[in-house]
Amino acid sequence: MANWNFSRPELAEKYLDIFSTGLFSNLAVIEARRKGKTFFMLQDLAPMSLKRKYIPIYANLWQNTNAPHEGLILAFQEALSTLSKKSAIGRLLNAEIKKTTISNELLGKMEIEFADSPIKASSKELMLLEQLLNELIIQAGKKTILLIVDEVQHLATSNVFEPLTYALRTMLDKRQGAVKAIFTGSSRHYMDLLLNESQAPFYHFVERVPFPDLGSDFIHFLVNKMDNEFGVSVDFKELSNAFEKFDKSPYWMIKFVGYLLSYGTNFNESLDYILKLIEKVEGFDKLAKQLKPIDKLVYIAITDKENIFSKVFLSKVEKETTVKGIPANVQRSLTRLASKQLISLISKGEYYLEKPGFKQYLEEKGKC
Repeated sequence: MANWNFSRPELAEKYLDIFSTGLFSNLAVIEARRKGKTFFMLQDLAPMSLKRKYIPIYANLWQNTNAPHEGLILAFQEALSTLSKKSAIGRLLNAEIKKTTISNELLGKMEIEFADSPIKASSKELMLLEQLLNELIIQAGKKTILLIVDEVQHLATSNVFEPLTYALRTMLDKRQGAVKAIFTGSSRHYMDLLLNESQAPFYHFVERVPFPDLGSDFIHFLVNKMDNEFGVSVDFKELSNAFEKFDKSPYWMIKFVGYLLSYGTNFNESLDYILKLIEKVEGFDKLAKQLKPIDKLVYIAITDKENIFSKVFLSKVEKETTVKGIPANVQRSLTRLASKQLISLISKGEYYLEKPGFKQYLEEKGKC
């Protein structure tokens, strides 16, 4: 079976080097979904950490969205079982990679991002987490535990999860020499609630680090692999343009390449198929129908980095919608867009787009 993983060892080294300085024990990687965070953590960072005397433990808080503490407990128990049996921790990581691959293949069928019946972690379960972590540290010996917590923003989606959130911070705070942690999040809105609010559980506890988009080296990797291993010639510029249309999502790019190779369709047919698949999986049609005309104008303007409070834009709102072109209406639109997880405020006047590909959909199909 062909290996399509594009390795990023330099980035993995960079993250681990930050730990080596001794200045930070907890890092946060925040990026939109399907940008390759999980695969990077499991296939690049975790193996690299093994070479540098870490014991990587991966936990996904979406394993049970109603009870995220169960994901942590299971991860600790599996790692402890592996270590006590003197088994290779790499086998456990490979099992997690397979789980991730299967869950990605079920896109649109099993995607539940929010708890429908959130369950509070009991005192007994929180004590169990503490005990398991202590046992892991003992088993690790002179090595350091590297805890990788995926989709940690889920802890900010319900007040029911607060005891777990504070317990997790306390557990890690007490063991900074023995445990390092990397948290990944796919929603800047909820990550901000977790990290940046003055009363937030992780306030001043986690250092953010960038997760750069893949670039031309990734495209060259795909072009060469398709040509050398499958005898399929693809133009570099065309493939780069397709990557841009997918908002530089490696997940959708690999889907595109796979469809192109498997079904023998031409480039444009494959591109059209994947773009339609993205629309369906992300529910763009339903989402667009929920927005008011001003919301769509504001969203597109933000993506184009326009000043949405300028006289020019307010005049556009007045002409193209039924509401007045005044700052108050724009502000209300921003609030609605944020509530639907379409944007997050980064700093004053600067916003992050939470739904890659939605702008293109609105411009082509859903603006009216």
